[in-house]
Amino acid sequence: MKVAIIATDLDGPFLRDDHQFDHPRFQAQLDQMNAQGQHFVVASGNQLQHCIDVFDGIHGELTYVAENGGLVIDNHGKVLAESLIDLPLYQELLTFVATEPALAGAEISVSGKQAAYIRPQDDSPLMRYYLSRLQVVPSLMTIDDHIYKATFSWQDTDANAHADLINRQFAGRLRATVSGGNGLDVIPPHVNKATGLAYLQSHWHINASQTAAFGDNGNDLEMLHEADYSFAMQNAIAPVKRTATYLTPHDNNHDGVLAAIDTLI
Repeated sequence: MKVAIIATDLDGPFLRDDHQFDHPRFQAQLDQMNAQGQHFVVASGNQLQHCIDVFDGIHGELTYVAENGGLVIDNHGKVLAESLIDLPLYQELLTFVATEPALAGAEISVSGKQAAYIRPQDDSPLMRYYLSRLQVVPSLMTIDDHIYKATFSWQDTDANAHADLINRQFAGRLRATVSGGNGLDVIPPHVNKATGLAYLQSHWHINASQTAAFGDNGNDLEMLHEADYSFAMQNAIAPVKRTATYLTPHDNNHDGVLAAIDTLI
């Protein structure tokens, strides 16, 4: 056993482009990790329930750092840590995106404790894949829930410039992090996957020298710094490859994470 924690993002690293993974191979790996006392951590920008749904049919101990670090929870439903966006600040964010010309045309989804929320005009099969316990509401301004994050995406537009604009407007109060080429998540400024992973390291008394992490995109960068065994995917963006210590032997469509896990257990 080389490490005590193995943490991975889902889309891009762990899942193939068809949103699937090799269930029998991973189940055998998880069985071995559980038997050896190793922790497998799902560190994703996605809604918690979506992360849980991805592993439907897999049996064993999993821990989730969901909502880009806003929620840390075990697979028994025990909340270990959470960070929320205050409702007035959340409403200010929605108003800014709605009225700033450079941000026009955004598709929006909101992750809350009770459900995920979208407007009727944003309802699509892709939204319904990523969001479970989904509620379609006439206005996102009137949601009465604990808010973990708001997600914005634009068709055929690189989200980095949009993230910069939001970060300038809400400096010190909110943080936008790009989760894919066209999308970004807005979360509390102190929240990222690294804070969730660091909480678990403290909780389990495990340090970076015993931690492995896999990433492919901008919202994985902080997490990679928390792991001495930091892996960039073959299909990762250039900043991730520069940050990580290792490169996976294969890309996500050829089980790159699972191949690397074989060397860590």
